[in-house]
Order: sequence, then structure tokens, then C-alpha cells
Amino acid sequence: MKAKVSGFGIFYLSLFFVVLYLPVLSVVLYSFNASSSTAQWTGWTLDWYRQLFSDRVIAQAFRVSIQVAVLTALLSAVLGTFTAVISLWVTNRTKKAIQGMMILPLIVPEVALGVSLLFFFNALRLPFGILTLVLSHSLFCVPYVYIMVRLRLQEIDVSIIESALDLGASRRQMVRTIILPLVAPSIVTAALLCLAMSLDDVIISTYMSGPRSTTLPVHIFSMMRVGVTPKVNALCSLILMGTFLIIGFSQLITKKRRFS
Repeated sequence: MKAKVSGFGIFYLSLFFVVLYLPVLSVVLYSFNASSSTAQWTGWTLDWYRQLFSDRVIAQAFRVSIQVAVLTALLSAVLGTFTAVISLWVTNRTKKAIQGMMILPLIVPEVALGVSLLFFFNALRLPFGILTLVLSHSLFCVPYVYIMVRLRLQEIDVSIIESALDLGASRRQMVRTIILPLVAPSIVTAALLCLAMSLDDVIISTYMSGPRSTTLPVHIFSMMRVGVTPKVNALCSLILMGTFLIIGFSQLITKKRRFS
């Protein structure tokens, strides 16, 4: 009976990974197809990658996406870490209120969030561009930083903090010399997650992008409306490679933290 269950489990997992990763592998494969059609395979080529690197519009959208993602990761890391550390010295009622405010952007649909931000920034007469993109992306990235840093803070031995206070350290000194070094791996991991989420966002970026600040996902979505070419497959393959590198780097930091 156990052998049958084990065999079924292996079959189910194999089928699951095939359905999950086969479309991804097909995108990478057809980025090297010499034909512009996905209906037939005519040979290997790197022409679509050459066309991709010579496309100035895609290059500009990529620069905007990287700039927004980096600024979003930095701002989210600072705000999320600050909020998690501050929650150590507030009352339980205030702590619950902070947790509710952090969870709220995660449960609100992105369409509703994007429309709300559109009206809000329009009322402030704030020009849509890099600034609105960073602020809107940080809104749904800060909760992830807060949750990850908060979980790490709960693992810290309370006696370490109490000993520092007994020895005369101020809260600022304790945060700088004890808390921040201990939660630094979680901050870096959360920042990398925010970087990947910002690069991946389409819905909110569609509302927040200005005429000269179109992000790469929004540009890809607009390209797919008029027809997909293998140049899009090449672009998606490079994005996948970058995502895997970010995830691998994040996992490496997490493993170092566990063994430290």
C-alpha cells in the first residue's frame, strides 16, 4: 500500500512540475528558433537576442524598471524595518493596529489599489513617473519586509536586549549594534523579494506609469496585444534568468543565516 501511495505521489509531483515548467521551457526554447512563428521549428539562431539588444524602446523600459525596482527595494527595506523595530516598544493594541495596516495592502485587489492611487496622486497634482511608481510599489512591498523582519525579531533572545539595557545602552545604540546586525540577512532577503516583485508588477504600473516612464512589464504587455514575436521570448528568457539569480542569491543568504 505504501509503495502504491509513493508511486502515485511521484507521478503527481512529476505531472505538476511538467505542467508548471513546460510552458516556461518552451518560451526559452523558442527564443532560439530561426522562424518567427511558434508553429514550426526551423533551426537555432541568436538573431532575436541581437534584435532585442538593439531595441532602444525596450532598453529604456528596462532602465526605468531597474531604477524603480532598486529604489522600491531600498525604500521598502527602510520603512519595513523601521516599523518592525518600532513595534517592539508599543502596546499590544498599537501593535495589532500596525499589523492590520500592513496586511491591508496585501488583501486589497491590485486593480482597486491602482485606481485608488491614481485618484490620490492626481488629487495631489503629482506628475506620474518614477516617483509615483516607487511610492505605489513600496505600498505593497513594505508589508513583506515588515513580516520577514518581524519574524526574525521574534527569534532573538529577549535576554540579549535586556542585558544591553541593563548595561546602560540606549534604544538607539541597541538597535544599531544588536538588532540591526541580527536582522540584516532578513532585510537583504526581503529587499531582494521587493526587487523581484517590483520588476514583475504590471497592473499598478499601468496606472502609475507616465509618458516617459513605462516599465518593462507594461511594455511587454503592450507588445503582446499586437502579436508576440520571438524577441519577446528572448526578453522573457533573460528576465527568467535574472529572477533565478535573485532567488538563488536570496536562498544563499538565508542558508548562511541559518548556519551562523
